[in-house]
Amino acid sequence: MEPWLVFALLTVVSYGLGEGLSKEPTVRLGSARMLLLYTLYNVPIYSLWFVLGGGWNGLTAIGVAFGIASAVCGAVGGALWFRAMEAGNASVVSGFTAAYPIITLAGAVVLLGESVVPMQIVSVALLVTSVTVLGSSGKADKVETSRSWVAAMVMTVVLWGLWGVFEKLAIQEVGFAGNAGVYVATATPIFLLLARKDGKGDAPWDRTGIRTAQAPLFAFAFAGITTYLAIGLGPLAVVVPVTTAYPLVAILFRRIWRSERMTRAQTVAVGIALVGALLVSL
Repeated sequence: MEPWLVFALLTVVSYGLGEGLSKEPTVRLGSARMLLLYTLYNVPIYSLWFVLGGGWNGLTAIGVAFGIASAVCGAVGGALWFRAMEAGNASVVSGFTAAYPIITLAGAVVLLGESVVPMQIVSVALLVTSVTVLGSSGKADKVETSRSWVAAMVMTVVLWGLWGVFEKLAIQEVGFAGNAGVYVATATPIFLLLARKDGKGDAPWDRTGIRTAQAPLFAFAFAGITTYLAIGLGPLAVVVPVTTAYPLVAILFRRIWRSERMTRAQTVAVGIALVGALLVSL
């Protein structure tokens, strides 16, 4: 088995479990505090990677620029994802955000010269259909009080899609360790600013929320490492679509262990998105 495929599958499992476990602590703590806790895992991991790997040796101006663009897209997209997860249905958010490889795929073809097959193009139509169905569907449970989370979810797809392209370009220019340093230096201030802005007026820290947040945040941190390795070692047009299988893990977890319900329309929308995400990897 190719190394990049091993890392991609590890990403699927770890990110899927992270999403499946993140709904409850995000609701208890709020998206701002989840971002703050998220930085506590990112900073030491990526800083250590940068130092031990001698990341400063391969830094170039264009590589740093790509790294900054990747970090901004990933950080803002992650913040919006936490916002969508906090206010919306976790199964729907997990399923729909699997659409982001469509944008990555387009970037891989245009900027990196990678090739795709007609079946992958068909997936675009399916994912657009999923947007329409999801946008017109009713509420799945009492947690949803508005549809503001839908906009955050869609923006997450756009930003994460761009992140994949910039990430590949950054790794090609500065290597894994250099990219890790650029990421943590760029993303950490963004996370802290967003956490400060969105966290004003929150209730005191909830100990149960902090405790339950540890498992998903550790899973996300581990998934970040495996994702970078998979993207750096494999073809972007295939690696990123393969990793979109993570919602299957998240949804399976929430349906079995959390008994989370979805409306029929939302189930159809998630199913269409997952089929589209599968086709894009064929």
